[in-house]
Amino acid sequence: MLSKLAALILGIVSEKERNPYEITKMLEHLNTRKWLPLADSTVYATINNLKKNGLITGRFERNGNLPEKTIYSITPEGEFEFHESITNFLEDDFTGPSNFDIGILLMYNLSKPEILLKLKKKMERLENNSYVIRKQILGFEMNPSQVAFTSLSMLKHRMHLIEAELKTIRELIKELNVRQTISDLSPFDMRMF
Repeated sequence: MLSKLAALILGIVSEKERNPYEITKMLEHLNTRKWLPLADSTVYATINNLKKNGLITGRFERNGNLPEKTIYSITPEGEFEFHESITNFLEDDFTGPSNFDIGILLMYNLSKPEILLKLKKKMERLENNSYVIRKQILGFEMNPSQVAFTSLSMLKHRMHLIEAELKTIRELIKELNVRQTISDLSPFDMRMF
C-alpha cells in the first residue's frame, strides 16, 4: 500500500499532469499540513520515489524563456497502485493510537497545572481549527458547485475528529479539576479484574 502522501500525489497527477511545484501548491491548498505533517522536501522525495518505482513518468517542458520543468503523469502501474491504496484506505479499520492518546496515557508524569495548561492550549488551537473548517464547510454548502462532495465529506470528517478531541479535553479538564492527585496507579496496568 502506498503512503498517504504518495497516494495524494498520485491522486493529484491522475487528475491532471502537473510539475512538482504545482503538486506542492495543490497539497498546500488542501491544508494537508494540518492533518499530515510534511515538508516540501518530503513531497519532492516522494515524487522521485514514485518515478523510480514506475508509478509516474515525467516529460520535460519549456515555456518561452522560463527554465525547463518536468511535468508528471500517472502510469498504468501507478493507476493500479493508486486504486489499491484507495480501497485499502476506505476499508482500513485501524484507528491506532495518536500522539494525543499517548500523551493522555503518560500525562501522569507532569504536574497537574502543567497538564491543564497544555490541554487548554490544545483546546484553543482545536477551537481555532474548528472555526476555520466550519467556515469552509458553510461556504461550500452555500455553493455546492464549487467543491466535490468528497472534499466536503473529508472536511466534515476532520470536523468530527476535532469535536471528539475537544470533548475528550473537556472531560479531562473536568476530571483533573475534581481530583486531588492524578493517580497512584500505573497506566500500563490495564488488566481486567
